[in-house]
Amino acid sequence: MFGFRKNVLVLVLVVFESLALQKNNKCDIPLSAPKRIEEVINTCQDEIKIAILSEALEAFKVNEHQVVSRAKRSAFNEDEKKIAGCLLQCVYRKLNAVNEFGFPTVEGLVSLYTEGVTQKEYIAATRQAVTKCLDNAQNAHEIGAKPVEASKSCEVAYEVFDCVSLEVAKYCGQTP
Repeated sequence: MFGFRKNVLVLVLVVFESLALQKNNKCDIPLSAPKRIEEVINTCQDEIKIAILSEALEAFKVNEHQVVSRAKRSAFNEDEKKIAGCLLQCVYRKLNAVNEFGFPTVEGLVSLYTEGVTQKEYIAATRQAVTKCLDNAQNAHEIGAKPVEASKSCEVAYEVFDCVSLEVAKYCGQTP
């Protein structure tokens, strides 16, 4: 479980780090997440650890004789996306990046993703990406002026994060 927790944190950080290493950039993507985000991620991981363990044990009913390992993940499966999304939703909530209904906000996410960044091009890319991705999420999930269902909030958080990462990379001249 601790290895998986580390993988989730690494996913969040590595997406930006790997993109930042590519050449011909219009803007530079920061090499690491702000320290405050890392601290909140650790807090959120602790809060959801028991729930994840319980759900995983029930869902997978691990059989010691049939354990299959993966050396490297090329993509998360649906369960891993849900867990990563719930972690992201917790971070968004704790850093006040959601509205009263639990849906991420443009200002909240831009502030979160650009904390400590001074490069105007990166901030502009982030604002453009967040706006586009939140519009897509609102349309895809038919979210209006009502609370986001708990089951959808994790899905939305993951989709928005994934979308923002890809859009910022495109804008900055980097292809994932």
